[in-house]
Amino acid sequence: MLGIPTAAVLSFLTVALITPVVIRRCRELGFLSEDLHKPGTMVPYLGGISILIGFLVGITATGFYGMDPKAGLAAALSGTLGGLIGLVDDLFRLNKRSLVLLSAMAGLPIVSFRVGSTVIYALGELDLGVLFWVLVPIGFCYLMNAVNIYAGFNGIEAGCGLVTSFFLMICSILYKSWDSAMELAALSGALAAFLLWNRYPSRIFPGNSGTYLMGAVLASSIVIGTIKTAGIIATAPYLINFLIRLRNRFTWTVGYVDDSGVIRTKGLEALWSLWIGKGSSEIRIFWKAVLFHSLFGIGAVLFSLVNVNWR
Repeated sequence: MLGIPTAAVLSFLTVALITPVVIRRCRELGFLSEDLHKPGTMVPYLGGISILIGFLVGITATGFYGMDPKAGLAAALSGTLGGLIGLVDDLFRLNKRSLVLLSAMAGLPIVSFRVGSTVIYALGELDLGVLFWVLVPIGFCYLMNAVNIYAGFNGIEAGCGLVTSFFLMICSILYKSWDSAMELAALSGALAAFLLWNRYPSRIFPGNSGTYLMGAVLASSIVIGTIKTAGIIATAPYLINFLIRLRNRFTWTVGYVDDSGVIRTKGLEALWSLWIGKGSSEIRIFWKAVLFHSLFGIGAVLFSLVNVNWR
């Protein structure tokens, strides 16, 4: 149990120490992108580097608290691959086919080390057998890209990722999936610290290195633990957004700012369009998104409580 708070605290402190350095160096080296809702405001966009380092420090420390070596190594490798894939995309702008293939490869450490159970508990047991390992890379590909396209507003990526990982950590504790719980604690601590600089108004963005890392860690924690059904519930907002974006052929948009400074949308462009309505501020969009994710996170916890007692 001590591994959970240890992972969270160490990852939090690491990100808190590193992020100011990353912000300064990004500004010095010109790794800046325009804040889409604040014309002329340039913000560093390689924040995923500090999240990755914090996550790795946190999950490495769990070895002292009984983390299964194979599970820890597989989780660290998948998270690192996710972060590096996103970083390469941040720097060189990969095409969509390359991103799809590479994100699927982030699941290979989980498959090669055979960590996790092939059984899905949904008020009963369903053993997928070999099919499960075939589905793992597909699941990584989906979730990493689903997290990546749920972006565009200050703090929304890290905030929603924090809420999702926190509630899934609780689910893992209920199922006594300690490896997943420690992994999610490391991610939660890293994202909580990152939000200190990423919240509105953002002083740094997570970039694709951050979003792909989040997706990879969420995916690996779901596979490693017995929280697969709970994971589907908790990450449902990403699926809803993915389907809306698919309907619009993944056309990239983050709404627009009118003359009065209010953010507006031309229709159902993404899940965040529901938070805008007839117009909204960026900080309200953030809090509505976090609340929406929290509702699904609570739903995952309630399901876990029922399922654990039922079993």
